[in-house]
Amino acid sequence: MKKRRITLHDIKAALLDERFRKTLPDTLTSDVQKFLNNPGCACNHSIYLNVMRKAQKQVKEYFPTQEAPTEKEIDKQFEKVMKNEWQVINCSIHELSKELRKLGTGRKQLDVARYEDQVTVVVNHLDYAF
Repeated sequence: MKKRRITLHDIKAALLDERFRKTLPDTLTSDVQKFLNNPGCACNHSIYLNVMRKAQKQVKEYFPTQEAPTEKEIDKQFEKVMKNEWQVINCSIHELSKELRKLGTGRKQLDVARYEDQVTVVVNHLDYAF
């Protein structure tokens, strides 16, 4: 039977546990503090990857029945996090819904600016999942 893999969601849940945080190396103190200041932020993705990379032993001990990702898989995720794929949409507010549907499925980061009935949307396609 194959072990379930440790996901970034698992790391997030572990960071909320004080017992796990106490086992982490001092080099992660600033990352942990950033996470605790805003645990719901999607910007914490790189923090979860840092924890998986720099505290592999602690992660394996905290999740003994699960399989940890390899160093190569973690590096691949870092590359995806650092990559930005931008798209700009300029249209009327009446066409915005149709234009947003064209983006397709997946995670997106949006920023919107409006002037009268014209709108500009900057889209960053987030292509990662762990």
